[in-house]
Amino acid sequence: MQHRIRHAGLADLNEVVRLFNEYRMFYNQHADIEAACQYIKERMERDESVILVAETDVVSDQGADESNGRSLSNSFICTGFVQLYPSFSSVSMGSVWVLNDLYVHRDYRQQGIARKLLQAAKQLASERGVLRISLSTELTNKQAQALYESEGYAQDTKFMYYELNV
Repeated sequence: MQHRIRHAGLADLNEVVRLFNEYRMFYNQHADIEAACQYIKERMERDESVILVAETDVVSDQGADESNGRSLSNSFICTGFVQLYPSFSSVSMGSVWVLNDLYVHRDYRQQGIARKLLQAAKQLASERGVLRISLSTELTNKQAQALYESEGYAQDTKFMYYELNV
């Protein structure tokens, strides 16, 4: 199987929404395609996030050929995404990104797609002059932690992070 990563646009809205809805359900949220569509569409239209999609080739039958009576052609389906939110660092006086969402459809996990999404995010951030990418993950998500660390992410040892629900 071949995987490719590319920037998502409004033409990809339905596929991104499908994956985003699955991602939210993974985190025990109720399915809500309509709200997910509105949310992702607003991020895209307002240029409030960067969304990269992973596409995986799917081989399908397309008529006959001379050798075996069948012809195969490739088409691609969206199998994962990463969503990054631009922010800023006052101390560093530069742009930073928050990697908030990373998801690969369950049927396509363990194929290196999440790694490719992380690498593409890093490359794009470098091209755009972003200083760093930050992320958080559940304390129990050892598999994700191992992936992040293998890609050069380091656990913060200088700062404690706090949240306030409003």
